Formats: sequence, structure tokens, C-alpha cells
Amino acid sequence: MILLKSLTLFTLLLLASPQVSAHPLALHLKARRNDAVTTTTPLYTRDAQSPLLDSANSTAHNASKSVHTLQDLYVGNSNFRKNARLSAAEVAEEAPSFMFLGCVDNRVSPAAIFNAPAGSIMSHNNIGNQYSAKDPSADAAIAYAIEHAHVQHVIVLGHYGCKGVEAAITQSSTTTSLVRAWVKPISHLYARTRRREIVILRDSRMPRRGLPDGIKTAPPASDAGFRALVEENVKQAVKTLRKNSILTTAYSRRAMKTAVPSVDVFVHGLVYDEVTGEVHDLHVSFGPPGKAIPDVPFAAVAAAKNFHRDSFRPGINRGKTWDFGSHESH
Repeated sequence: MILLKSLTLFTLLLLASPQVSAHPLALHLKARRNDAVTTTTPLYTRDAQSPLLDSANSTAHNASKSVHTLQDLYVGNSNFRKNARLSAAEVAEEAPSFMFLGCVDNRVSPAAIFNAPAGSIMSHNNIGNQYSAKDPSADAAIAYAIEHAHVQHVIVLGHYGCKGVEAAITQSSTTTSLVRAWVKPISHLYARTRRREIVILRDSRMPRRGLPDGIKTAPPASDAGFRALVEENVKQAVKTLRKNSILTTAYSRRAMKTAVPSVDVFVHGLVYDEVTGEVHDLHVSFGPPGKAIPDVPFAAVAAAKNFHRDSFRPGINRGKTWDFGSHESH
């Protein structure tokens, strides 16, 4: 009993003493643990050799840490100021080569999608990446990029799953009248296009037996008709830029008779896939008459095939479809 009490007293003394450790490694590990508690991990990390914040790393960080408050923006800007080796003067000296007409719903910026350095890209966004000469904001942005920034390429960048295109399809009464009015050109495109995938989507949503009001919910982003309408909307914007913009006048026959045209810009239509990260070319590029269009290295989307109804088939009315495999487009 005396021996047991002595051992117990000795054990209590060991536990109470701050100087006693079973092994020097224990002190080392304890110090490492304390350091780990007090060390602050930076929100952004970067390669010391890199002159700019890496867009891919920044995007990956944003995917893991959401930004919801003004304080989040403040912390992010504080880290940017500490880590980014980029001054305003350097940005100003960078001559932008590209002007993007994009969609406000695309949450990934062109700079991130193409991993481009700061200052090399200009952009203007609206709902559905639309262009109209009646829209002074987009028209002025394009004109400024061409006349003052001297960009070499204007790119209409659509994205699959676009909420603007979705609103044009559903035409929901819960959507504000301002938005419905803005996407009206896309709604008209949806109603009149003869592209096969869109015809199938449009007909499938019409009223029928058992569905007197038709389908009102939005199609999934993977729907072939939805994706096709995103593509056709980009093509429509490029077509409008060609027919009714600053480029229309610059590339007219009268202007091209001068010794040197005042504008030398190429326009392209691309679509970004948010699921895969891939960018696709729509084969609608144009540029100054007589000049070869630069090679577009992005994979091209398969050529669209229109749905032609035969005039001698009176039973086939608008809104009806049949086996496309037996009716090749002309």
C-alpha cells in the first residue's frame, strides 16, 4: 500500500511539472502544434516567379471560398494588393487585343476562361450577349474598343445554360417585363428558327392532350435544343455586327476603295461550356474584305441543319414534326 501511494504521488508530480517530457521529440511536436495554431494561411498563394496572379489558381480558390459580403471583397482586395506584382501603369501600358461581348450570367470571366493576363482583354456584358445598334451601351463599347483601344478581334462569347436564353424559351410571367423585353429578340429567334434541335424542343413544349398549357419549366442545360439556341443567338449577334455596326460602314465597298481602311478587325462567335471548360467555334468569323480570316484553333461545332417542311404535305403544319432521318435538309 505504501508503494502504491508513493507511485501515485510521483505520477502526480510528473504531470504537474511543466519541465518534464517523455522525449525531446514531444517538445518539438508540441511546438509545431502551437505554431500551426498561430500561423495564418494566406487566402491566395502564388508562384514567386509569376508576375501576375494565376487565373486558374484564383478560380480554384473562389470555387472553395464563396464571396458574399462586402467584408469578403475587402479581404480579397487586401490580399490582392499584397500579392499581385502588377501596377496600374503596367496595366495601362498593356494593349488589349480582344474585345468580348459576353453575358452577365456567365460567372467565369473571359480573362479566367482564357487564362489571359490583366489588361489584354476588354469586355462588355449584357443579358444573353446580344448586340443591337439600338443599344447605345453595346454599340459605344464596340466602337470604343475598335477606334480607341485598337483591338484586333471582337468576340461574341455565349455559354451553354445561359439564363437569358432560358428566359426567352420559358417566357415566364414571373420574369420582370424589363427582362422579357430585353430577351425578346432571342424569343423571336426561338419562335422562327428552323434548326432541327430547336424545332424539336419548341414542339415538345407545346400544349397537347394531357398538357393543355404545354411545358412551362426550363429545359435542362444539356438539352440539345437549348444548346442550339445558345449557338444561334451568338450567330445572330455576329450577323448583326456585320450588317449594322461600325464595321458595316468601315467594310463597305465605298470605304474599301480608300488606300488603307481605318478599321482592321476580325469578329468571331464562340461558345463556352461551363461543364467541361471547353470553348467551341461557330464558324461565323468575318473581317475586312479581301483579307484572310486568321485560323481559329477551337473545335468547331457541327454545322447546323435546318428543318424544311415540304409544301406538298398539307398535313404537316407548324408545330408538327416527323422522322428527321428520312427528310434530309436541302
